[in-house]
Amino acid sequence: MSEEITRTRSTTPTDIPGPYAKEFTLDLPRIPSLELPLKVSPAQESIEKAIKMCGGLQNVKASISSHSDADYDLEMYLNEGKNQDGSKVFFNEHPIIGKRVPQRDESVIMKITLPKGTLYKSQGDIRKAIASVCPSQMKAVPVAIIDNTVKFREMSDFQVRLDNVPSANDFKNSFGTLNWDNFKEYVKNIPDYDTRPFENMNNVVLDRSVKCPSSEFQLPPIPRFSMVSLPFIYKYNSNPYAMKTSTGESRVLGTYIKNYQQFVHDFSADTKIPETPHPELVKQYELAKKTKVYPGSKNDSKFYEKLEQCLLILTKLFETRHVWIKRHIDGIISQDLHSVLKIALALVSYRFTKGPWRNTYIKLGMDPRSSNIYAKYQTEYFKIEGKLLRNPAVRRNVPNPPEKFFQTDTPNDVDSRFRFNGKQIPWYLMLQIDLLIDEPNIKEIYDKAQYLETPSELTGWFTELDLAKIRKIVKYELGCMVQGNYEFNEHKLKYFKVMLYVKESFLNKDVDDATNVDELYSAKNDDDDDDNGVETGEIDDAVLEAEEEEDDEMVNQKPYSTIDGSEDQDDFNMKTATFKDIIDRIEKHDPDTAKYLSKKLDGFVQETEL
Repeated sequence: MSEEITRTRSTTPTDIPGPYAKEFTLDLPRIPSLELPLKVSPAQESIEKAIKMCGGLQNVKASISSHSDADYDLEMYLNEGKNQDGSKVFFNEHPIIGKRVPQRDESVIMKITLPKGTLYKSQGDIRKAIASVCPSQMKAVPVAIIDNTVKFREMSDFQVRLDNVPSANDFKNSFGTLNWDNFKEYVKNIPDYDTRPFENMNNVVLDRSVKCPSSEFQLPPIPRFSMVSLPFIYKYNSNPYAMKTSTGESRVLGTYIKNYQQFVHDFSADTKIPETPHPELVKQYELAKKTKVYPGSKNDSKFYEKLEQCLLILTKLFETRHVWIKRHIDGIISQDLHSVLKIALALVSYRFTKGPWRNTYIKLGMDPRSSNIYAKYQTEYFKIEGKLLRNPAVRRNVPNPPEKFFQTDTPNDVDSRFRFNGKQIPWYLMLQIDLLIDEPNIKEIYDKAQYLETPSELTGWFTELDLAKIRKIVKYELGCMVQGNYEFNEHKLKYFKVMLYVKESFLNKDVDDATNVDELYSAKNDDDDDDNGVETGEIDDAVLEAEEEEDDEMVNQKPYSTIDGSEDQDDFNMKTATFKDIIDRIEKHDPDTAKYLSKKLDGFVQETEL
């Protein structure tokens, strides 16, 4: 360490003023620590109570001892109360488990010496106290290193107090004690073939002296309420349409309109596909035709007029292309019609929840299983592995996904940036087969493909081998492109095209000599099973839901309003706004609050630090 400091000093310009930091050795005692989810004061009584809640001093020593088993857990009970008979107050109390974290997050304990009274003047705030004195008046010395910590990260389970419920107490005194005689006595008191069990419960005389009588619940509670020990991260987002008026009243702008999108959940041959929209949707649409106002919308929203415009566009799109991915349609529909898009799609299309056309919108009455001409609309989903995306150089090569509102560069057709041609990374990696055939090698396989007699739920109209060849080529080229390599190995591509089996062993000698078997075999040995950092499969439901948002769209109003209820004209977006943007927006309506927040808050807190 001293050599490193000397080397650093030797390269430091001599004209930089100021003393160097004092050196300290880290040859310090290693000590364990106990991190409690409690507010423990320095008072002796508080410390003793905390240790008692953890089972006593011996248990604490055993859990933090470096000589004990690393898997030794410490149990902490939050309740110390006991009944007169010594039993626990709560019927189903469970401890919180503390686990050792050895050598994972070592920390140094510093001894800081300040002038007498400094901490008192700063109201106990150490940061303020240190900032209030000159460096020469303060001393900081490392005294120990914490290398072993017991941490409590589990949730405390819900607990029930049923002291006054005889049936619960009988159960606890029998099964809770694990005494066989008590078991027999408990079972013996239960009537055989009781036809009116609730009468017995309602006639039980309870001890009314208990402060919290319960005359309705006469059954023992479940052993555990929460089946998980760690909390879920729900990633809750507030409703962007919710607002508060100047009087503090909360209300939601707009109305949720159900779209009644129809789904087909079975891929079997006898499954009927929808030929008309959902009856409820037809009913609402017919009513809107008569009144010129769509049910649930307002006159000034012009929802019905926008719906009619959107239907005209979608009808033409589904005539020229019978199967669409919604992300492709987003670039064709203008921004002002997006609020009605889900309703319009439900009026002209249905969806499969499984099979090769999953996650697409299919024209009503058209069954893609009826003819292999619809094989080109099958979807393949590719995903770049996280180990690649963690590389900054790779992330720079991956294009950002399109904005929510974008304009296609090909009028009334799929944007060219969604296509895969071996020269660009597509905007979106859920690709239909006809978006892949701009790549010459894939087109060669597609043109020679032998279709199945009936489509399969896994591969659609294609044979498993043809689909495997296509997937291999896409994964290989996509993996090269994200790493900045656009010069593909011709031998590897040739090998993919002449594969004889899905899991190619290449021991078969029937390959035409013209394919140069030696080169292909060499390519195979060059880790041909490697997916090049790209995976294939079905898109995750959670990902799809996040991309397509909610099925029930909010309509009629702009998504953000001012505090007094008047709408802003800017494009403020809560999800993408910076801390300064939010403060500036608050300042428009309440300068004093904005000034206070900007002074007291440093910015956003990262989700991982909550």
